[in-house]
Amino acid sequence: MEKGSFKNMKKQNQKNILTLIKNEDGISRAQIAEKLDVSRATVTNIVRELVKLDLVEESKMGKSRGGRRPMLLKLNPEGAYVIGIEWGIEAVKAVLINIEAEIIAEDQILPPKYTLEEYKKQTFSLIKKYQKKFQHNSKIIGIGLGIHGLVDPEAGRSIFTPHFEWGEVDIKSILAKKYDYPIFIDNDVRMMAAGEIWQGRDDFIFINTGSGIGAALVFKGELYYGNNYAAGEFGHMKLTDKGPVCHCGKSGCLEALSSKESIISRYQKLKELSKKVNFNTVMQNYQREESEALLVVNDALKYFGRAISDLVNILNPEAVIIGGLFAEYKDLLIEPLYHIVAEESLNQAVKDLKITTAHYQNFAGAAGAAEKVLNNFFELNI
Repeated sequence: MEKGSFKNMKKQNQKNILTLIKNEDGISRAQIAEKLDVSRATVTNIVRELVKLDLVEESKMGKSRGGRRPMLLKLNPEGAYVIGIEWGIEAVKAVLINIEAEIIAEDQILPPKYTLEEYKKQTFSLIKKYQKKFQHNSKIIGIGLGIHGLVDPEAGRSIFTPHFEWGEVDIKSILAKKYDYPIFIDNDVRMMAAGEIWQGRDDFIFINTGSGIGAALVFKGELYYGNNYAAGEFGHMKLTDKGPVCHCGKSGCLEALSSKESIISRYQKLKELSKKVNFNTVMQNYQREESEALLVVNDALKYFGRAISDLVNILNPEAVIIGGLFAEYKDLLIEPLYHIVAEESLNQAVKDLKITTAHYQNFAGAAGAAEKVLNNFFELNI
């Protein structure tokens, strides 16, 4: 693909044709012309361009409809690639996916310092690593980046990162100065939800768990942002007046009651431990039914489940999808969480509700960020 060719694909017919080829298991030029109500000559010319760009290839012969058997078209999985990155609270994660959303490479780096400069450094290193996989950088058609905290996706600006205290940062400009690719910036949890949209989900709440707790709301296959891009700050739902102080400065937030650090901190106090333990130790003791671990984890689940039930009562989604830390322990946590939500919610609101875990598991944010680029690339508007 020639440099900048993605930016030049502005004609709606090009995107429509490319999307039809993506969605069909082999489709002929004549079928494309019928579905889009455009001339066969137009389709032939555009397909020729897409083949030249290495995005489309001929696959096999289709069934005859009275004349010669038509040649069917399909995407060329090696024709284009996307880089997806997640700036999480504890790690920088990245994936390289092909045009069919298959993960080709994945990486996770734990930064030695949680500074903007360190996150930039690790990001540039990962992008360079993926670029080296190709003879021409133009094989890469875009970069998606999901960032912890409040994000203005239109401007590509990080507004507020409560765990980092970076202030407002124009992330898109930082990347645009170095890379001539389309760049998409959004909140990390909304990027995770974008990955689930790509998997065909329409109405759901995505909740990421770990050091922070955040949510993304999806209605009819579209992300809901709110008036000031603050929709989904689920971790700062106030559940009690006497709870511990949260990173946001308020007390009694869900994040201060059910996050990774809050569970570990309370466990250490109950056990009177001087040395810090890790979350896996708490969960191992929970599985052994140690009294302190049972008390701490079950209390965190209780608050978490009650908060989810409020969202379920208000929004009545088809599914609640859990990502991050709790998803890593799904065999221990998801079933009791479902029972709490079912008990606390209205019967009609929880009827047929599914609580499940993220499709891409640990790389949900990075893969979703890459698929946000693909969602724009395959834009059907007939």
